Amino acid sequence: MMRKLYALMVVLIIILAGCEEIMDIQFEGDSLKTLVVEGQISSDTMAHRVVLSWTADYFKKPPQDMVTGAVLNITDGERTFNLTETEPGIYQTSPDVYGEAGKTYTLYISLPDGRNYEASEEMRTCTDFDSIVQSENYNHGFGGFELYGYDLLFYGYEPEPAGDYYMFLLYFNDTLLSDTLNEVVFATDEFVNGGYISDLTTHFIREDELTGDSVKVTLEMQSLTMEYYDYLTGLMLETFWRGTPWDGPPANVPGNITNEARGYFRAADIKRKSRYFYAMPRRE
Repeated sequence: MMRKLYALMVVLIIILAGCEEIMDIQFEGDSLKTLVVEGQISSDTMAHRVVLSWTADYFKKPPQDMVTGAVLNITDGERTFNLTETEPGIYQTSPDVYGEAGKTYTLYISLPDGRNYEASEEMRTCTDFDSIVQSENYNHGFGGFELYGYDLLFYGYEPEPAGDYYMFLLYFNDTLLSDTLNEVVFATDEFVNGGYISDLTTHFIREDELTGDSVKVTLEMQSLTMEYYDYLTGLMLETFWRGTPWDGPPANVPGNITNEARGYFRAADIKRKSRYFYAMPRRE
């Protein structure tokens, strides 16, 4: 009986190995040219930016096709901020504009061909935090691999009620280091709501990144809505969090722009803390 089973398995393997069909699939590309929106307004006083572009063929990536000649404004129902196109597809407010926590901001976009889009988001209040602290210099490596460096430790109170979302960005000497999606830290208060947070590691700083005698390190904390938190999670699931047998099928990440456009317009309250980090001897 076992010999028959083995023989059957061998026959099946040979049959399956011989089943090969070449499929020539023609992709027509993206003829629809869907609008893509990237923009935000924050509590910082600055020129806030919105970037407009078109989607393109995934398999034949041309230079980014920007959307020019559009009319944009942002309003909170009381104040309206007009945006000026400073470069092709890049629109900015005047440098004296700032948002206020608790207000809802709406972006209006009118394209030269008459199509209109909008997006709204509330600027949630970002709680202030007490301080940041540099840990000792210790080995973060494993399995014989050495990677010495420092943890950036967060200290602060997370207020009631539940349902707050945050994003953390890292600056060295006022230059943003968290400038790509996989370097951005975002989190929910699900497990820390209403408590004091201490010794929370938000970033790891390698030993060789602390050049010179000291580096000014700034932790920026931004408020998020649940919708933008879900948007970031969706982006990560479609990009950096892929590569396992349990990945779901690729899908468009839902944003908050009307008329089937892609992307997201957000509003963020911002808090920051800075301190100088110094090179330390290694802790064995």
